[in-house]
Amino acid sequence: MNQHQPLSERSELSGRYTEGGITVVVEIFRPSGSDDWRMEVTSLEDQLTDWNESFASATEAWEEFIYVVNTEGLAVFL
Repeated sequence: MNQHQPLSERSELSGRYTEGGITVVVEIFRPSGSDDWRMEVTSLEDQLTDWNESFASATEAWEEFIYVVNTEGLAVFL
């Protein structure tokens, strides 16, 4: 592997998400050379939630995150 090649590509959809006084950090990324996107959600208290499955696109991962927030609430990540 080229030493200047990043280990992963971070999606522009990654970042902080706040709702109802709860903030989490959403990381959507794919390992270098992979087409599969991964997602991790971390609370400000360092509770990590990661998905076992991968996603075909960063947008698909984001839509899954929003679906969980809309159906279960952001507190599910605490």
